Amino acid sequence: MRLNEVNGAGDFSNYTPVTVKDKDSGKSFVINFANAKIKGNEAEWTIKDGKVYDKNGKTVEDNLLEVTRYQAAIIQAAAEGDGEGDKYLDSNDIIGAAFAEKVETALQEAKSEYHVDMNEKYSPARPEADAFEYGVFYAGLENAEGDKKTFSIELLQNKPPEEDKKWYQFWK
Repeated sequence: MRLNEVNGAGDFSNYTPVTVKDKDSGKSFVINFANAKIKGNEAEWTIKDGKVYDKNGKTVEDNLLEVTRYQAAIIQAAAEGDGEGDKYLDSNDIIGAAFAEKVETALQEAKSEYHVDMNEKYSPARPEADAFEYGVFYAGLENAEGDKKTFSIELLQNKPPEEDKKWYQFWK
């Protein structure tokens, strides 16, 4: 049972079923997305109100996302963040820094050449992947040749708090 079903919040009728196709292997799977924006190095999609749009705002036929092996692995890892193994990607899947381990495992299972970048700049133990409480899943990746990639999924209904509010205004 999903968390939102228990607490009465959320309407699951507004999810968009999206077929994610791995261009490298040809495998595909379906994820039901809450409204979201997905960004890769060159690719960008917006999922909103039952449709998928490319970076130019054109509707994508059949709600099909053709992605690379590492992008498919990250999407699958994000959707399984809540441990239910379900096929819904929403705010219940936000698991914080544990997302890095899920992404690394998914990349290994997909036999991707990319791995989670260990960001030595800040801390030798701090991986470059996280699922933030305001609805952003982020992964920085690197391969053996040092080629770096980024990938993010931003849930559109969850925004970070406004920086210019006074501390007491957040509860209004």
